[in-house]
Amino acid sequence: MKIVAFGDSITKGVVLSPDYNYTTLPHSFTEIVAHTLGAQIENYGKFGSTISFGHHLLQLHASEVATADYTLLEYGGNDCDFYWKRIALNPEGLHKAKTTLEEFRELYLSLIERVRSLGSRPILLSLPPIGSSSYFSFVSRSLSDDNRSNILRWMGGDVEAIGRWHDTYNEVVFEVGRDTNTPVIDATRPFYTHTEGFNSLLCSDGIHPNGEGHRLIAEAIVNSGTLRA
Repeated sequence: MKIVAFGDSITKGVVLSPDYNYTTLPHSFTEIVAHTLGAQIENYGKFGSTISFGHHLLQLHASEVATADYTLLEYGGNDCDFYWKRIALNPEGLHKAKTTLEEFRELYLSLIERVRSLGSRPILLSLPPIGSSSYFSFVSRSLSDDNRSNILRWMGGDVEAIGRWHDTYNEVVFEVGRDTNTPVIDATRPFYTHTEGFNSLLCSDGIHPNGEGHRLIAEAIVNSGTLRA
């Protein structure tokens, strides 16, 4: 069984070390899945990738997709993100996400269509939740107190707005799956139902799953029964 995987740093297997450096897990969820299922997985996950860049990568590796049984897609975490320093400097301004919700939906639909046109079966991976407080602390760590207050004011004084906004993009993942009859592997629910809470499955930046989080994602993929030789 041959699988190609496209996505952001979660697919890439990036984690944040205790000294605040990003590194790649030796046993990311793609590696665990490959070992468990005896599959060949080509991982084209890219740190910082949005779905727009995903289109570029898919075109670049079209020949690989054309020979793959499955193409795993995982996008949304960077698409829903904002340019926080711009918000800090101008909290009264109009600020859009890196990919608007409408653009995200349309780009995902066309990405799925492109995968199918190349002869591979697309599979979507839903997003692990964000630890809003940890993420806010991380992205604002180099800002002044006034600038952090500006960001919080822009969010209506509720830091949990970050997680709710992220959830809207995750909902689109499930929606486009239903609309296109594309399987969606739910990697979200296992985080929410974890006995120690989902924050224990995330790095200190509140967004990248740690080693245990990757194990949980791999388990969700394998147990879904979606990937079959």
